[in-house]
Amino acid sequence: MRFSVKKVLGIEKPRDDIQFILDCANIRNSRIISLIIMIMEIITFSISFGFEVHIDPSVPNSWMFHHRIAYVILFTAAAQLFFYTITRPAEKGRFTHKALTASIAIFLTTLAAFANYVSILDYVLKEQILVFVTLELLLASIFMLRPVFSVTLITLSFGFFYWLMKKVAGVSPATNVNYPILYVFFVIVNIARYYQYLKIARQTVMNHTLAESLRESSLTDALTKLRNRAALKLRFEEMVGSQITMMLTDIDDFKTHNDTRGHNYGDELLVSFARILQNEFGKQNCFRYGGDEYLVMIPQVSKEEFKQKIKNCVAAIDGAFKFSGGCSNGAINSIDDLSDFIKEADKKLYQAKRRGKNRVLQ
Repeated sequence: MRFSVKKVLGIEKPRDDIQFILDCANIRNSRIISLIIMIMEIITFSISFGFEVHIDPSVPNSWMFHHRIAYVILFTAAAQLFFYTITRPAEKGRFTHKALTASIAIFLTTLAAFANYVSILDYVLKEQILVFVTLELLLASIFMLRPVFSVTLITLSFGFFYWLMKKVAGVSPATNVNYPILYVFFVIVNIARYYQYLKIARQTVMNHTLAESLRESSLTDALTKLRNRAALKLRFEEMVGSQITMMLTDIDDFKTHNDTRGHNYGDELLVSFARILQNEFGKQNCFRYGGDEYLVMIPQVSKEEFKQKIKNCVAAIDGAFKFSGGCSNGAINSIDDLSDFIKEADKKLYQAKRRGKNRVLQ
């Protein structure tokens, strides 16, 4: 029972990626509802000056004054939420969970206090409590807050308003029956809506994860786990405008290794060479070009630094095999330059092979 209550109230915080989706929904909802509340309070405040001539003589002179103060306070609370959401748009991820929660909490606490204050002023005059009911429904159904917080606020608001009604004017038998039903309804609406959207958020994260996994698979070589040719084109496009050094390299006499020691050993060499290149040049800069050919593309590196990286690779191989390579370098002006860079590097790789292998020509 303890576990189920804990689960229903959402005491455990969702994962960060799921919470991010909930926060984005809260920002979008907050922007709309706070703007609506601001407009309503401006309109209500303005037309309240026309009410004074129609107020019953039995109504205290301070009644409308108190309402106007409440309008201004609620407008201010809505305004701070509105300005937070437009300056921290969900689309750009500039918000923080704590700051957003604090801004929403200020608004909802003010909303609950407004509902209690204005409605009890009306209740004393035998008016209906539609303001209280409407705003509590808003509180229960608009925001994606964990029930442990929203249900607590709804409970406190309902409990305090019931105490006020009973204290200032008494509570009818019908209210004693209907009021708890209304409270339970709002709590159920709040919990149901939260978990409905939580389910959607989890499904969205799952779909995004699956899509990313499929995308990653389509851009990754299955054996070496390096990026493939499709990823190379994307990376090259990202680097347009940059100065790069590209190296096309392969394992010397790879076919001989395969024929004499077997394909499993050949695969081990491919994986080992891929790991060494990745460790030295960075995963994002290394690609399996085909067969035993690899392509390294690194931005803003000097010839001396590049030579040192090649020496580090030779040291890491420790004589297990040898490799040759050809380099090209220059500025990328457009994606069309990719074939020219590869042709130049391939030409030098071929020259390295003709000169006896086990060398990299820059």
